[in-house]
Amino acid sequence: MSVQHSKASLRAFYAEALRNGRSTSEKLCAPVPARFLALLASLPADTPRRALDLGYGAGAYTIALAEAGFTVIAVDQAPAESLLHRLLAHEDLAERVTVVESLLEQYVVQEDFGLLVAKDVLHYLSQHDVERLLTGAVRSSRSVNLHYLEIFTAISRTDAHGGQIHIEGEARYTPDTLGRALERIYDGWDVTVRWDDHTEQDTRSGRSYFEATRATVVASRRFPAPVGTAAMSGRETA
Repeated sequence: MSVQHSKASLRAFYAEALRNGRSTSEKLCAPVPARFLALLASLPADTPRRALDLGYGAGAYTIALAEAGFTVIAVDQAPAESLLHRLLAHEDLAERVTVVESLLEQYVVQEDFGLLVAKDVLHYLSQHDVERLLTGAVRSSRSVNLHYLEIFTAISRTDAHGGQIHIEGEARYTPDTLGRALERIYDGWDVTVRWDDHTEQDTRSGRSYFEATRATVVASRRFPAPVGTAAMSGRETA
């Protein structure tokens, strides 16, 4: 038996979690990992210092980007209050951040961003909306660009009775279908993908309620882009 949760209930869940400072299973309030900070430090010097953070959540990546000297557009359906409150403690950064409350499936990328970040959010969109959003960013690229994506595929959510849970309209990518989509979207870019098995467990019962294969995607290009198809890495496991 499967149960479908609406997108409205999903939005309400995250809005309540952010208002009350709850990290949730995705660890919304966790600091940015060292591997992402190392990626920021390794960017070419001619990367435009404008960044787009899709799905800002509690704002950890937005703040890290601003601290690295980027002007940031942060987009999410989540209420902006949590992020704006965090920015109050970083007065020197606040002027670098523009917060946009919007459903990602309604957002249109129309600017050239040196860095685009989308962490643990794109799987909630339909495949059509994921590909429209990323294709728009690729088409807007006019310079040195890097896209950093973390996308869950092959998702299995189970309730306490073993029933399957689905989110209304979510992508439901498999590693194969996501890989093919990335090849289409990032034609001419250099693309590496790391695949990791991911499990989330109930802290009280130890029951695994969320299992997936997470793709960590780093897509980069210099302008003008080389002719040819994006080079995709093989499967890696942590």
